[in-house]
Amino acid sequence: MKSRASAETGFSQDPQTLPVGIYPAALAQRRLWFLDQLQGPTSAYNVHVGLWLYGALDLKALQASLQMIVDRHESLRTCFALTRNELIQLALPSSTVVLPFTDFSAAPDPYPQVYDLAKQEVALPFDLSQEPLFRARVLRIAAEEHVFLCTMHHTITDAWSMQVFVKELSILYDSLIRGIAPSLPELPVQYGDYSKWQFQVLETELVQNQVAYWRDRLEGAAPVLDLPQAAPRPSEQTLAGATRTFPVPGELMSTIKSLATSQQATVFMLLLAAFKVLLYRYSGQPDVLVGVPVAGRNQLETEGLIGFFVDTLVLRDDLSGNPSFRDLLAEVRETTLGAFANGDVPFDKIVETLQPQRDLRYNPIFQVMFSVIKSAIRSHTFGNISAYPYVVYPSTSIFDLSAAFVEDSDGNWWLQFDFNTDLFREERIAAMCEDYIGLLRGIASDPEARIDTLPVVSLPQSTVTAQPPSKMTNRAEEKKLNASSWASFGRNRRQSPGIYELEEALLVDIWKDVLGVPKIGRHDNFFDLGGHSLLAARLVREVQNATGRKIPVSAIFKAPTVATLARLIKDGSCFTAEPVSMKLREGANRIPFFAIAAPGVDAIGFGFLARTLAEEQPVYKLQGPGALVAGRPFQKEELRKLAQEYITAMRSVQPHGPFCLGGMCDGVQIAQEMIIELESQSEKVSLFAIFDTWVLENSQDRRLWAVDYYLNRLRSFHRLPLKQQLATVTRALMRGVRRHRATQTAWNRAYWPGEDFQPPRFRAPVLLFKRPRQPFFYVRDPELGWGTRSKSGVEVCEVDCGHFDFLRPPYVQRIGERLQARLREINEGAQATQLAV
Repeated sequence: MKSRASAETGFSQDPQTLPVGIYPAALAQRRLWFLDQLQGPTSAYNVHVGLWLYGALDLKALQASLQMIVDRHESLRTCFALTRNELIQLALPSSTVVLPFTDFSAAPDPYPQVYDLAKQEVALPFDLSQEPLFRARVLRIAAEEHVFLCTMHHTITDAWSMQVFVKELSILYDSLIRGIAPSLPELPVQYGDYSKWQFQVLETELVQNQVAYWRDRLEGAAPVLDLPQAAPRPSEQTLAGATRTFPVPGELMSTIKSLATSQQATVFMLLLAAFKVLLYRYSGQPDVLVGVPVAGRNQLETEGLIGFFVDTLVLRDDLSGNPSFRDLLAEVRETTLGAFANGDVPFDKIVETLQPQRDLRYNPIFQVMFSVIKSAIRSHTFGNISAYPYVVYPSTSIFDLSAAFVEDSDGNWWLQFDFNTDLFREERIAAMCEDYIGLLRGIASDPEARIDTLPVVSLPQSTVTAQPPSKMTNRAEEKKLNASSWASFGRNRRQSPGIYELEEALLVDIWKDVLGVPKIGRHDNFFDLGGHSLLAARLVREVQNATGRKIPVSAIFKAPTVATLARLIKDGSCFTAEPVSMKLREGANRIPFFAIAAPGVDAIGFGFLARTLAEEQPVYKLQGPGALVAGRPFQKEELRKLAQEYITAMRSVQPHGPFCLGGMCDGVQIAQEMIIELESQSEKVSLFAIFDTWVLENSQDRRLWAVDYYLNRLRSFHRLPLKQQLATVTRALMRGVRRHRATQTAWNRAYWPGEDFQPPRFRAPVLLFKRPRQPFFYVRDPELGWGTRSKSGVEVCEVDCGHFDFLRPPYVQRIGERLQARLREINEGAQATQLAV
């Protein structure tokens, strides 16, 4: 159906045929071209899709299919040129597709290398003056396992286009391998025709009236939405970013759909209204502006095109006066309908009309994006093979924050946050996700609730009411008292949906191995897939080896699906008492690697790490059966006792050195105590692997730590509703100042023990894996303090990820690769010594 605007101007393909098609650049293309000139080459506007292909891939058919798509869509043969102050598109008549092929199948563990190359591919900028503005390549993992990755610049594509691309690629590939003529409907127009039409429609009376609507709607808004930030904004946007994805419970989405229908709203409207409540509660600003993407394909002729059609609508709502959520939803509904009714005006035209004050620190008019989308891959069928999403997370973000609900091809829902890492820490994003899901649950149970009373149990809120033991980084991060942080390394009572996602992914792999089934769904019943009691026993053993959690076989009967078993593991309700020593990988004839974990923490990350090491490498987890120590530092006597217990358990596996140990957070303290004790017994420790953990003592600037700590507490307190502020003050008074000071003094003594403190020294060499950027309140030391303790030196390996991602895919694969190389050197050296003896 043509839009009203197109009816005024007409829309038809230009009959002229030129060797090189010359068209005006669309308004959105002009904006991205200008940003490219302003900011320099960047990958922030790269759009990619990855297909994980299982089966006998026909490379020639794949390349031929890709060539047909390029021949079919002018956008894939387009570049840009500036002539006489006008930006134009140049559509070449033809372009030969190149499909590089890289074979990793000979590598012992190809997955980390494949991901690294995929990450590099996505991060490589385009030159907008050179076509093509897309590239594709194939990465071989095994004979019948490949990754196909296609990256395009946003000036020639959008999310809808990527769905068109994948669909056409699948159809063409299927036709070619079956030996039949490919059949796709002829395209009535090309993108250049659309860009010419866009400038014609801007002159219509209808669009001029819509411009007036947006002027009235958006004038007078605050220039920026001030969400709680980890640091001040840089003087210019760096576009540095990260992505985190969390699963959304299916039953919650079902409830949300029913509630939206009952309120004569769409799921999008309800989710957006809840998101606006979240932003209001975080920022304290009731005037909330959020950008939402729209397809921008108001003409039927454009639906099958690949091109940059997506546009942005800015939805502004007033959340003041503490309305009920039902009333707010009604307002958001009217705002959304009004915006879509006036959606013929490109966002860039609105910016031109409003002339907002330009500030290089943030985007004009809005800084937060929201969307509800479907994944580009809508079917697992790809000719005679199977296709699944291959996800590569970019390291950029063009907005402060983008939240997207994504429905995959299996009907599962995911909440994805893209965020600017100059402004937000990953733990803030994890807490924000938890708050968002909590809001939705509260709304589902009581849509009449006032928005100021809806639950927002965020990281700052729990920090206000808890004892102030430490800052939220490195060793102290997993000990922080906010039980609501889903990213916590420790065993908090509520954990991250990201943890669920990772545990489920691990369980899916194990089920495939045990059952010999290529595809496992979250809700597939183990026994319906052919499982029986013997396979259940094997499954339990594999789960124990991978997670380091000892569970009974009966757990499989209680929780026979991946989803329910992951929940059971997380809750810990099925666990039997764990021994201090737990075998994570069998191995043979190698010096074992012992992963040291403090009692009570969630050590599943060491299970992930063990699976990345060579099959012949033995791996054990050492973890005491006691409760998690939280709210206070370990006492020296506790550390000595734990070290003795762990050494005894370790010697039952390996009586004498050389020993190889590693740990993270409090596990590092225990491992250090073990090493000192072992070396006092004349034993050799050949490796002390440390995962992003500072030495405890004298590693933080006391004044900077105090500034950061109390500012966070103050911000957290101010974000609480008045009723909760009063309750917080009351609880603080009831606790008494004496207890608060006693706890604070314990941490002061642990962090800053005084001038007489002598740091412990040991001979073991340190292999330190760390983030490139450390919190500002730590001292400046690239070795995180370990250089003053190890007499054999520190090797530093930087891993560009968050603290809580170190022992999580995909980063754990990189760590495992370097760790395995060091273990191999140690084993070879030990064998050479034995031969010499």
